[in-house]
Amino acid sequence: MSMETYETHGPSVGKYMIGFILSVILTLLAFGAVMLGWLDGWSLNLKVAYFAGLAIIQIAVQMIFFLHLGEGPDAKWNITSVWFTVFCVFIIIYGTWWTMQHLNYQVMGSNGRVAVVDQIQQLRSVSAQETNLSEETAAAPADMVSEQEEGLNRQ
Repeated sequence: MSMETYETHGPSVGKYMIGFILSVILTLLAFGAVMLGWLDGWSLNLKVAYFAGLAIIQIAVQMIFFLHLGEGPDAKWNITSVWFTVFCVFIIIYGTWWTMQHLNYQVMGSNGRVAVVDQIQQLRSVSAQETNLSEETAAAPADMVSEQEEGLNRQ
């Protein structure tokens, strides 16, 4: 009878449990902040920073505890590819944000919202003028017809 010993390779159940507990805590922090109004007194920028921070921590927990990013023979290449991905995502997000801010400045004026109110008032006055012009042009052919009829009757 041979005695076989099994050596475990790879992650243990304890590591999965730590990852699971951290994920649940991070999810409850985000859920509680929204449902219980923990962030009601915070500014919008702080709220965005809070949720973005929780999301980044959640991604790190998932990669470390469930995807085993730092383990195995290809750990160095895996980490390098993750950093390259993070760099690309940063360029996309920052580029989009910069483009939208630049478009807002160029299209809406120097401070955006004030220019929108001015533009709405200008559009209303232009549309009112067009309405008056269209009523005049619509009335003009009827006047011309009646003048032509009078001219025919005279002859």
